[in-house]
Amino acid sequence: MEKLLSVKGLDVRFRVRGQTLRALRGIDLDLYRGESLAIVGESGSGKSVLTKALAGMLEHNGRIEAGTIEFEGRDLTKLSHRHMARLRGSKIATVFQDPMTSLNPIVPIGRQLTDVIRAHQHCTVPEARRRALEMMEKVGIPNSARRFYDYPFQYSGGMRQRIVIAIALCCQPQILICDEPTTALDVTIQAQILALIRSLQRELGYSVVFITHDLGVVANMADRVAVLYAGQVVELGTAEEIF
Repeated sequence: MEKLLSVKGLDVRFRVRGQTLRALRGIDLDLYRGESLAIVGESGSGKSVLTKALAGMLEHNGRIEAGTIEFEGRDLTKLSHRHMARLRGSKIATVFQDPMTSLNPIVPIGRQLTDVIRAHQHCTVPEARRRALEMMEKVGIPNSARRFYDYPFQYSGGMRQRIVIAIALCCQPQILICDEPTTALDVTIQAQILALIRSLQRELGYSVVFITHDLGVVANMADRVAVLYAGQVVELGTAEEIF
């Protein structure tokens, strides 16, 4: 398989209350094209910190102390904030846990989609609207032309998460990071969202990094599993090997 992203010796630290806390300790991890990699571990093990480091989204008090993140021949740890902002959305996209914190409550859904498309692909407003409607249909939004002008509060929780996925995928990224995207949803909607991510992955060919506490989700979604404990990868293998 083709290696898409390679993490070597990644060390991340945070400055908290005058002390330096080491959140990640020498992480070595590869992501291959088209695969689903699940990252599991207890709360505080470093799962979200790892994915934020991959996407250049560490909090202001966090920094990458050592290591490299190789993607498309570049070390992402050496890129400026401006270059990482260009990369986010166009090459690496993230779906967060709570869709209401990912969407702007006072901007129509369609505008939020078209703004992302125009920011990364520099197309006209009519072209961006066409692509946005196509993506809304792909993620299963009924009557997308009418719902295009609705606000987030007019959508159900499951529909909002579908829109967040649509925003993440509208620029056809190579890596989709899913940070517990179904935790805030009920069980039936969880299954629908997971099936949607899987079917779109087969259609669009992106790689998935999936953070979760739910081993049932891992069994259904993951090709490989990395187990984190105290900021280190303590187990790494196929889902079958880990289980």
